[in-house]
Amino acid sequence: MNNELRTLNSEQRTIKGFTLIELVVAIGLLALVISFAGMIFRVSIDSHRTAIANADIMQKLRVITEQLDADFKGGIYDYPGYLGMHTDKTNIAGKVLDVNSDCIAFFANGDFQSTDQYGGQTIAGNVASIFYGQPDPNSFVAPPKPQDKILLRRQTILTAGGPPAASDPRGEYYRKSLSEWIAGPPFANTQDWIRRPVIDPNNLKSYMPMYVARGVDGFTIQFAEWDARTGRVVWKRTTAGNSGGIRTNAFKFEFTLYDSRGIIRNGRTFTHVVFLGS
Repeated sequence: MNNELRTLNSEQRTIKGFTLIELVVAIGLLALVISFAGMIFRVSIDSHRTAIANADIMQKLRVITEQLDADFKGGIYDYPGYLGMHTDKTNIAGKVLDVNSDCIAFFANGDFQSTDQYGGQTIAGNVASIFYGQPDPNSFVAPPKPQDKILLRRQTILTAGGPPAASDPRGEYYRKSLSEWIAGPPFANTQDWIRRPVIDPNNLKSYMPMYVARGVDGFTIQFAEWDARTGRVVWKRTTAGNSGGIRTNAFKFEFTLYDSRGIIRNGRTFTHVVFLGS
């Protein structure tokens, strides 16, 4: 009888020990599954955030390229525009680096309307002076981060209407015809036409008529030039500070776009070519 009890107790202890091992293994497997689930969840969240950031960037790209195409399609190239080449400081991941901040101005045909109203009316016209570029660096107290930099498009409608007091060659409209502008340029120095605007980056309303997109950095403009030695077209960019008239058949715009949340830290760089025809 005692032997049978000892045997039974031994079997019970063996069964209890085996159950504890199973429990430990089960807990370990559960922890592993939870760990993998957490990892998959994090990857899923990161992928979702990256997808949103890419969508934000692609929306900015579409706005910029469609506007460039529309303006250059109506370009008036009998009257040369001007290029301005600049290299500014910018804050990228805590480091202040040199980046390009070029600008361009030219005349274009189109169906233009003012964003604001003047004297209770919207100003409209078929010819405008178009400017693309980034703000004057003096607009910022310190070198801005790439996601805070802005691309501007200034549209100055040439018209006979509108209140004289608001007429400004750097405003939304100017009470002159194209021939009058050419005959008597409104600037003492023609290169003042491509002078970058000073804006208040904390006041969106103050530059809304010029606003294209935020998070645009390294705005670089190159022009096509025929190289007689090689018999090929090459892309060129004049040295910083040397601005001049436009004589080319195509422009290449390069810029880096950043999402508004800074998820894609280095942004995405794009190239867009605009052909002016022969």
